[in-house]
Amino acid sequence: MQKVPIDLAAPGMILAKPVTNEKGMPLCAEGTELNANLIERLKKMNVSALVLKGHPVDLGIEEKSTDEKLQEMDAKFARLEGDPIMNRLRDAIASAIASEGIDEKEDAGENKESTHE
Repeated sequence: MQKVPIDLAAPGMILAKPVTNEKGMPLCAEGTELNANLIERLKKMNVSALVLKGHPVDLGIEEKSTDEKLQEMDAKFARLEGDPIMNRLRDAIASAIASEGIDEKEDAGENKESTHE
């Protein structure tokens, strides 16, 4: 999964997450394949970024691994060790980071399967 500014979106890319407006109303479903008309309509609806399957755009930013993200998060929470609320928050963030890593692995598996057809 990769969050991409809408200006870098191109026809043929696939949405990894639904697109909603500022009120939470769905505009496009997960799995929708983008085309030029859809991209233009989303721009007119002030959509600024899309979450796409895989990593279709090189943003010039080195992506961190799940382990690196977890280590960085642990370092930030280290001085708050023992605070029950902060521990719960840390655990929730760790869970979100881990599930993001699983989603990325699944996307990579889908990409490998599609190249073998």
